[in-house]
Amino acid sequence: MFTKKKMEKALSWLFSLFRADDFGICTAEEITKLFNDLCLSEICMALRDKAQTVYQYTLETTAEDEFEYRGKELFRMRGCKVYSELENGSSNKITSTYERELWLLEDMSFALVHCVLVGGGDEKFAYVSEYRTIIKRFEGRNDLFMHPEKLMEKLEEMCIPQWEDTATIYEM
Repeated sequence: MFTKKKMEKALSWLFSLFRADDFGICTAEEITKLFNDLCLSEICMALRDKAQTVYQYTLETTAEDEFEYRGKELFRMRGCKVYSELENGSSNKITSTYERELWLLEDMSFALVHCVLVGGGDEKFAYVSEYRTIIKRFEGRNDLFMHPEKLMEKLEEMCIPQWEDTATIYEM
């Protein structure tokens, strides 16, 4: 279950894995201030809003008379995508990307996932096809693949709908 207390504890653990030199020229006091300035309760609500059943394969379309598809569940629980980073991609008429993702799962563990996304179309006919595979369970510092400031930036971006009063409010 996604509770505020458990989510805050999981995110605090994630940030505790970073070292001072991961932040560049920041001092320990500046790093503490950066982390304290994060609105963890708002981030938890934003992540809770993104909780979903994650599938190995999905196909979605806006075209009439077309079907959508969901494959097997990737995790045996819901997840919230915390962070994603493009590893490879191209965009012409069709967009294709290969991303590394960090997911927070309902049991408050983290998982590393690769996602291949192919999509395209126009206003009348658009489609998105996603294929995800689990790389591994996130275990510690050696699994970090993102810069801490980029992670903080992404987490704060999730809160914009709350700050603009357009987000769903959850009791947590």
